[in-house]
Amino acid sequence: MSLNKLECARPGVDKLQCFSRECPDLPVADIKKQLGVELVIKLSFNESPYGSSPRVQEALQEAIGALQLYPASYADGLCSAIAEDFRLSTNQVLIGNGADEVINLVVQAFVAPEQEVIVPFPTFGAYGAATHMVGGEVVKIPLAGWILDLEAMKAAITDKTKMIFICNPNNPTSTLLPFNQLAEFLAAIPEHIIVVVDEAYNEYTDNPEESSLIRLINSHANLLVIRTFSKIYGLAALRIGYLLGNEGLIQITQRVRPPFNVNLLGQVAALAAWRDQEHVITAKQQNTLQRELVINSLRKMGLACADSQTNFLLVDIGTDARPLFEFLLEKGIVVRPGFHFGLPQCLRISLGTSEENQLLLSEIETFINNK
Repeated sequence: MSLNKLECARPGVDKLQCFSRECPDLPVADIKKQLGVELVIKLSFNESPYGSSPRVQEALQEAIGALQLYPASYADGLCSAIAEDFRLSTNQVLIGNGADEVINLVVQAFVAPEQEVIVPFPTFGAYGAATHMVGGEVVKIPLAGWILDLEAMKAAITDKTKMIFICNPNNPTSTLLPFNQLAEFLAAIPEHIIVVVDEAYNEYTDNPEESSLIRLINSHANLLVIRTFSKIYGLAALRIGYLLGNEGLIQITQRVRPPFNVNLLGQVAALAAWRDQEHVITAKQQNTLQRELVINSLRKMGLACADSQTNFLLVDIGTDARPLFEFLLEKGIVVRPGFHFGLPQCLRISLGTSEENQLLLSEIETFINNK
């Protein structure tokens, strides 16, 4: 047997895919080489075009002299700051190497082979990948339009159900479920089923505190909430995510977390970013302004857009979106084609700076006028 054959892999690995090397998934420098262009506008990863807080650069300069030392295993400084601001204990916070690792840790800690994990579809693919990795079964529940169908998710619960993932706002649809709907849903879920709410884009919503389920953590022992520093904090390169929840669930998850999983520079940068909420407010204000402008412009062109509460848009072209994706790619504008997540007529477009968004809109209008 050749060792590169899937027969030698453990069960579940055959359901996984290697991370893509396609253009939307490459760094800007590599995209420039591949396309042979000087200007690239990357709008495919939902990154912040406004960068990180200036305090981050200062903090990193101070920390650079300690690279020979292992970092704090529990990221105590960052953990304490997050716990204090959310009025939780430090035992209710886990810091991870990006939200992706946090998702993996949660599934590893609680999901056994053949147990079921309910996810909406389409949604962030890491939930399904983490489930397959432990031999669990993914139960996909189609959206109702562009909105998560909570009733259908509840109806899908069986004796094998162990976990439910909810991305709110949802990626790739950008839509937000109201707090009251999620609270009612959570109250109806049996306590032995863990509900994981991914709030990676919460800070971009109109009312972040009101829409978040963090305030329900102390009254719902089966609730876990995931957040990230990759989006509005502008620290995607340093990979920092965190998990909030009942102390018992967090301490179980800590058992499967590798020591020193979060590097020193990431810890230092995240703490500096956390302490500069003015930067977060400014980034949100700019994002909201650009979101409204781009949505209105696209709708005037006759394109359908979901009511986004994030830093990206889901745009329905009304037909196969691949020609528009390829047209934009030739111009150095990289967006996310929807066929990757079962929406071939859609593009997911991250919001850029004002200048980037204007170039995007101009090229889309040119494409439409030349059809």
